[in-house]
Amino acid sequence: MKYISKRKIILMVIDLFIIFFSYVLAMFVRFQTDFQEMTKYFSPVFIYPFISVIIYYFTGVYNNIWRFAGLTNLFTIFTGGFLGFLANFVFFEFTRRYITDFFILPFSVAFIAALIGVVFISMSRMLWVASKDGKFMKNINKSKASEKILIVGAGDAGLEILREYEKNPSEGYVIGFIDDDINKIGRNINGYKIFDNTSNIMKYTEEFQITEIIIAIPSAGSETIKRIISGIDTSKVKIKTLPSIIEILNNKLSLGFLRDVDISDLLGRKEVKVNLDEIENYISGKHVLITGAGGSIGSELARQIAALKPEVLYFLGRGENSIFKIKNEIYSKFPELKTEEIICDITNYERLSYIFGKFTFDVVFHAAAHKHVPLMEKNPLEAFNVNTLGTYYLAELSGKYKVKNFIFISTDKAINPTSIMGTSKRFGEIVIRSIAEKYETKYGMVRFGNVLGSRGSVIPIFKEQIRKGGPVTVTHKEMKRYFMTIPEAASLVLQTGNYSSKGEIFILDMGEPVYIDDLARNLIRLSGFIPDQDIEIRYSGIRPGEKLFEELFSKDEKYTKTQNSRIFIVESENKINEKYFQEVILKIKNAIHENNYDEIEELIREYIPEAKSYIKRDMAI
Repeated sequence: MKYISKRKIILMVIDLFIIFFSYVLAMFVRFQTDFQEMTKYFSPVFIYPFISVIIYYFTGVYNNIWRFAGLTNLFTIFTGGFLGFLANFVFFEFTRRYITDFFILPFSVAFIAALIGVVFISMSRMLWVASKDGKFMKNINKSKASEKILIVGAGDAGLEILREYEKNPSEGYVIGFIDDDINKIGRNINGYKIFDNTSNIMKYTEEFQITEIIIAIPSAGSETIKRIISGIDTSKVKIKTLPSIIEILNNKLSLGFLRDVDISDLLGRKEVKVNLDEIENYISGKHVLITGAGGSIGSELARQIAALKPEVLYFLGRGENSIFKIKNEIYSKFPELKTEEIICDITNYERLSYIFGKFTFDVVFHAAAHKHVPLMEKNPLEAFNVNTLGTYYLAELSGKYKVKNFIFISTDKAINPTSIMGTSKRFGEIVIRSIAEKYETKYGMVRFGNVLGSRGSVIPIFKEQIRKGGPVTVTHKEMKRYFMTIPEAASLVLQTGNYSSKGEIFILDMGEPVYIDDLARNLIRLSGFIPDQDIEIRYSGIRPGEKLFEELFSKDEKYTKTQNSRIFIVESENKINEKYFQEVILKIKNAIHENNYDEIEELIREYIPEAKSYIKRDMAI
């Protein structure tokens, strides 16, 4: 016999008593106080409840987790009650006709008993849920809770968050709701009032001494979030939010989803849509190599690629700690995935040749690079060594060893470059375009701007400065930059792999550029401080190699759309004639080996004439 849990037995016993009482009550409804007539039909009361409970059991009423119940779960009670009524009526009618007339069940009594039973059992489940959620203890628990919560958004997400706080009263208790829907204002949700619209948040925050505001609108865009936050004094109250609807899809909301409002919520990013079938087609079951796998983009590529079930995932990097970290992270999430960790400097051609000979790679994502602009101004030859020569080695070996797809991560700083870093990456693009016709490998390159939260990017620097009490240093009040989150950048890079062929350059739609000054001020506010009052903003001036505005296209480049609205293909003929290609590579090698700045500058003038970046000899190392 199938094991019946203690919980089910308790509910079944409760239902037996409820149905027994319902039958007795049905007799009074049918016969009023005619006890003599009532006694003729009282005998079924000892069998009727058992038949009903058996029917409830087989219709799945006792399988429901009532703490998370909805209308569908209540419907099973109505279904069980109706089928129980039919089963009882048929059973007692059969026994009356063919066995004994001792048990007589009037149709009206059976129907009324079933109806009352359904109502009472439904009420018992609601009381069960209420007792488990602690609603009866709500007023007592309020005094123990550390946080007073105001929820912005009286929709499904807001209701789920309310339920979670009711189940976890020690985390805080909800005072009520704020919502911009005029039809909801003044009404109640589960006994909690919807006070007003978002323009009056601070009024209720101060009236009820709110300590935490939760924005429970996962579908809200950045403009909505900015508008709501603009009406909140972040120095007086904490703000938390839910991630976007994409991030919480297929997951039940819980308090664990809540996070502090982040700067990415305010940047107006568009939703990223990629074709997973197309990406899986060239990733699933393949041997995939990621260079710079321990970096911000490389590690995110590793996370997303691991979920696509490659045959083997190879992590290549120069820093052992970062490679060790991403390998352990991937293993914890995908223990069945086979991985290899390779410690290698991409400027070591002999070591790379050995690796390409030892392993078989189907796809290579080249994310290894020197990317810090002021740092590369001081180390120009190292920038060309890694970003240009290292890229050449990898692209050449990928073609030689018949890699199917090769994707190079470039940068928007490669356009009209004013920095050595941008120039060295642009030269990397030229190198790949120059060898793309030589091999069967499908080469592609991806340009995008700043990545939110990447190591050494402006956001972590600002956060650390705020943590220390300031000042927050902004280079120039008019400086603008494109920004993209790490996951969306990696997703779009993966999508371009399906479009690549002969060295195309892909541009990612970065949305609108953002003033760095606005970024700093918003971060200060989100941290609970007032800009220029609590935290000073200091303008330090443009650093060597930087420019006020970044670009995605040069003036001689045209672009066409791809199947993905966020990805464009740049039409560019900027490459080195095959006849002189190896000679140029040799010049770069010799210049690096001999610390010959003149040779590098000559190559820049010849192949990137629009560049405004030349080696600053007074600071070069």
